[in-house]
Amino acid sequence: MREKRVSKRDNLFVASRFVLPEHREMYIRIKAEELRYVPPELDEEKMAEMSGRVWEALQTGRSAMLTYFDGKRPCRLTGRVAHVDQAVKKIKLHTAEKTVWIPFSSLLAVELEATP
Repeated sequence: MREKRVSKRDNLFVASRFVLPEHREMYIRIKAEELRYVPPELDEEKMAEMSGRVWEALQTGRSAMLTYFDGKRPCRLTGRVAHVDQAVKKIKLHTAEKTVWIPFSSLLAVELEATP
């Protein structure tokens, strides 16, 4: 019985008979690295601007939308800033469902909600 031929475009590793399992694993790992989200580097001016907005949200009690990097992808949470711990550089955010501590180093953007 004759095997069905598979084009290289369809499956690189099925088409080649000389691919070692280690090479296949390395190829899959490299492709996963290419798809990984890398957060942008923020300059001092942007960090100071975000710090000012967080401080304003803390002082006025206004809700803030924080965009932060959770290690895999960017996430957004909206809530009230309850506390800023300057020693460990974390922000305590009360949302409708939970309370979250967000490291300031993982922040990507801070937006204040409009006053009513």
